Amino acid sequence: MICEIARKLEDDDLERIQSLENDLGLTIVAFSCRSLDPEREEKLQKMMEEFGPQLEAPPAQPDDLQLGRIREAEKQLGLTLVAVSQ
Repeated sequence: MICEIARKLEDDDLERIQSLENDLGLTIVAFSCRSLDPEREEKLQKMMEEFGPQLEAPPAQPDDLQLGRIREAEKQLGLTLVAVSQ
């Protein structure tokens, strides 16, 4: 599976994420993920290891309520949302 920072978000989706950030007091990064065939994924993984981490932000520690709201938004938006510390 490959994930990249979500681009070309619809205005409504972006507003939803920003509203969630404000409500929870967390910074959220949205990722778009997709599966690749195993051979391609292995090649991509090797390339990514050469580049090093692409996002260097420590993860936030959301409580259970915050995590539940993030998961709900993920399902509705079809994205992977990661709460990070600034």
